[in-house]
Amino acid sequence: MRWRSYTFAGRLVRRLIWMQVLLTALVTWMILDFAFQLMHDEATARYESVLALTDEKVEHMLTAVEVAAANNVDEIERSLTEHTDIYRTLEGELKVNPHVIGCAIAFIPNFDKRQGKWFEPYVVRRDNGKMERMQLGGDDHDYTKSDWYKTVMSSNKGHWSDPYFDQDGAQKMLCTYALPVHDETGRIVGVFAADIDLDWLKVQMKEIDRMNNDMHYATSGNDTTTAIHSIILSRDGKYIVCDDSKRVLNKSFADYTRLTPDSTDDYVGHQMLLGKKGNAKMTGENGKTTFVFYGPLERTGWSMAIMVPNITINLMGYVMGIFIVFLMGIELLAVVLVCRFTIRRFTKPLRFLANSTDEVAKGHFDTPLPFIKFNDEIHRLRDSFEKMQYSLAKYIGELKTTTAQKASMERELDIAHGIQMAMIPVKFDLPEEGRAMNVFGALTPAKAVGGDLYNFNVSDGKLFFCIGDVSGKGVPASLVMTVISTMFYTLTVRESQPEMIVTSLNKAVCLNNESGMFVTFFVGVIDLKTGRMRYTNAGHDAPLLIANNGKCQSLEVEANLPIGVLPDMNFKMQETMLEPGTTLFLYTDGLTEAEDKTHAQFGQHRLIEKAEKAFAQEQKPTMEEFVNDITEAVQKFVGDAEQSDDLTMLAIQYNN
Repeated sequence: MRWRSYTFAGRLVRRLIWMQVLLTALVTWMILDFAFQLMHDEATARYESVLALTDEKVEHMLTAVEVAAANNVDEIERSLTEHTDIYRTLEGELKVNPHVIGCAIAFIPNFDKRQGKWFEPYVVRRDNGKMERMQLGGDDHDYTKSDWYKTVMSSNKGHWSDPYFDQDGAQKMLCTYALPVHDETGRIVGVFAADIDLDWLKVQMKEIDRMNNDMHYATSGNDTTTAIHSIILSRDGKYIVCDDSKRVLNKSFADYTRLTPDSTDDYVGHQMLLGKKGNAKMTGENGKTTFVFYGPLERTGWSMAIMVPNITINLMGYVMGIFIVFLMGIELLAVVLVCRFTIRRFTKPLRFLANSTDEVAKGHFDTPLPFIKFNDEIHRLRDSFEKMQYSLAKYIGELKTTTAQKASMERELDIAHGIQMAMIPVKFDLPEEGRAMNVFGALTPAKAVGGDLYNFNVSDGKLFFCIGDVSGKGVPASLVMTVISTMFYTLTVRESQPEMIVTSLNKAVCLNNESGMFVTFFVGVIDLKTGRMRYTNAGHDAPLLIANNGKCQSLEVEANLPIGVLPDMNFKMQETMLEPGTTLFLYTDGLTEAEDKTHAQFGQHRLIEKAEKAFAQEQKPTMEEFVNDITEAVQKFVGDAEQSDDLTMLAIQYNN
């Protein structure tokens, strides 16, 4: 196919063809990329589910063993007091605990002088179901040097051992759960050990590999060279489960990653030892690319990985890609033929504009246009084209400038929003000493960034909390909010008096406050044991006290001046006692002053009605439910009206 270079039709056809080729290539690449990504995402979801299921099964198994072991220890400690035959006791425990194949008691040296220095009675259930008794302790088997024995003796609590091969007793690969044994005085006199056979884990992993490979072979034609297999590593990186039995408990994952030049497998091994979850593509010992999906088995500290050959994941993507390329090729050929015939036929009158318009098509908007003699459609086209040249050049220049400025502002606001919201607590699980309190807060800025804040902290048996509203909106208010929130958290570590916290914040805000910004602020400190609350208000709206029966009243507060007005302002502390079940609800004026389209405000009366109705019910709402209900009520009231101010709430319930 050949065109003369000086014809406009020829150049237009070629440009359209090239554009179509590029577009086709781009669309093909995007579809292929989407297909491969879809394959990878599907595989990731599938194998992460497999990891989660395996972890759940291991968790269930080990939990059952731990519960059985705890019951066994109680029985054994009673046996010691009643001088019952210890072997008979151990046999009885094995009969009622099918998960445990062996159990022993490693007594402290010289515990029973009749038995000698070493006494470690052990009972194992053999494969034929018979019980076998053993006394494993001795000079050649000093169990007091074992890791599980020393760990339990020093910590006085349960401990799971790493997998090991027991040559003296069960003669199998085991994992042991050990618990301390006490006499009637509470002294540790030994360690009870319950052994579980890890063959069940091997069987489980073989079944998982079989299911994965069955799915793979359905599309790959039973190609065993691309088989999927799983491994489980111990805490120190040794193989517990592996398709190569020679590696189990003999080699570590790191021993084999050193044999490859790829550093990714070293990274994967390091992540697995740290108990991390993820996936990566690495090159194995045979030089083939493999996807590895790994994750921790939480209860044991082990880590599991599923090795999936690259071809296994991408096979369907390749098939789809070939089919798409074939269809795109047919479509491209049809477009070429149609363009050549149509354009060459209908663009003959435009050949006088060929050279100039060709330059303009390349982006040269200042190219002079030829003179058209006749006052016909082509002449009018030439004049219109000249006007378009000028307008297009001007518009594109302005558009580039405007777009760049807008994109820069949006990026900066997005960054500022992310930083601001990171300063607001989003996790409300208090530490153990704060279990008497239920806390939940929410902040919805009116713009990308705002000036409202709340924060809380538990320290020295007290709950410190605050809420504030910076004057103004936007970036300046958000900067002040960030400083206030950070300083509050820092001050609560060393200062327990609310008036001193507010005084320190006031001096900091007043310093170099040339913009004249101020902050309405409320700080409270609740003694978690007694319910005594000390608080200081700085020009903020009075919080709402909600009794357990739903009765609401505003907390009595001194108005005081906001923070940032007078550097030497003397703020007054107040206090009250919170009854169990009392809820303290703090908010900014963005709640009560929220307006609908008619400029009617939500008001405190609607807030009180909502609170009384919620807490008067027999089923009391949680703090999160209550805050969400208030937020929903405000949104429903406002409707389609634009949010005019930041909406911030903090709910605290005392339950001691």
